[in-house]
Amino acid sequence: MKYSKFPQRLLIFSVFLSLFLPVNNFSWANPLPLTEINNSINMAKNLESSPFGGHVHALAINPLTNELFLGARPIYNSQDGGKTWNAIAIPKSKPRANVTSIIIDPRNPEIMYATGHGLSVIKSVDGGKTWAVKNKGLNSDSTEAITIDVYDSNKLYLAVLGDGLYRSQDAGESWQRISDFPKNQEIRTLASVGYPTGMGGIWLYAGVDDGVTKSPDCFCGWDKLANEGLPKKRIYSLASDPQNFQTLYAGTQLGVYKTEDAGKSWHLVKEGITDAIISVNPRNSQQIYAVSSDGQLWLSNNSGNNWEKITP
Repeated sequence: MKYSKFPQRLLIFSVFLSLFLPVNNFSWANPLPLTEINNSINMAKNLESSPFGGHVHALAINPLTNELFLGARPIYNSQDGGKTWNAIAIPKSKPRANVTSIIIDPRNPEIMYATGHGLSVIKSVDGGKTWAVKNKGLNSDSTEAITIDVYDSNKLYLAVLGDGLYRSQDAGESWQRISDFPKNQEIRTLASVGYPTGMGGIWLYAGVDDGVTKSPDCFCGWDKLANEGLPKKRIYSLASDPQNFQTLYAGTQLGVYKTEDAGKSWHLVKEGITDAIISVNPRNSQQIYAVSSDGQLWLSNNSGNNWEKITP
């Protein structure tokens, strides 16, 4: 009797999916519907669709030189406003490590930090030319987001995936765990916001899987914002206006949203930038760059009111 090879091929295909694709809640007793399999395949394709070796997760602008730094696999630099890019060598990391965030010290732009899955924390003191690992005190090398205290460049905050929030008070030389994440959430992005907390510190804003939350730097509890007008979906990036701390930008699957009341209400300022990653120029807060997951770069020179596409 001849048997069809289709079940065997389906089994092999299912094993491949379980090993390599980001499929949730898979079990042999409850095989995936064909539509979910197709969605997983499309997701995997999208992660490789940018010209930067993978999904774009990070963007930063040097306020002195106007250089752009983009994080994917690995870090890329542009000296002509995003028209051309060159890869930057970084310390050896786990295979196919993703760069998840990049920050530049606004007081000394030669100092930069980057995080990533399989990368831990790396630091540059020469404007991104060379990098060194800074992971003392960390329990994992899967780092998701980093930000600098708006008033103290030695003070950094770091989200470690599946672990919690860490702080460094010596410019990344050592790290201490200081807080859990918001309940049942992973932090995807961080922003340091300098309007008064009433306790003398700053607010730390965090983008999570269903909106934006915040905590004073005493870390005595996370406060979910009203987030009126903001979709209850993953926040891929947050950026604050250094001249007006009530103004922030949030990158979502749908595009760029803006708040001018510290997160109570939001409105869409640029749609169509998928999984938007945003960077505000610290020296000129009207200049905002946003990049999509596939590397399409946009620029606004008037605080998000109008946008021009930089990439072809």
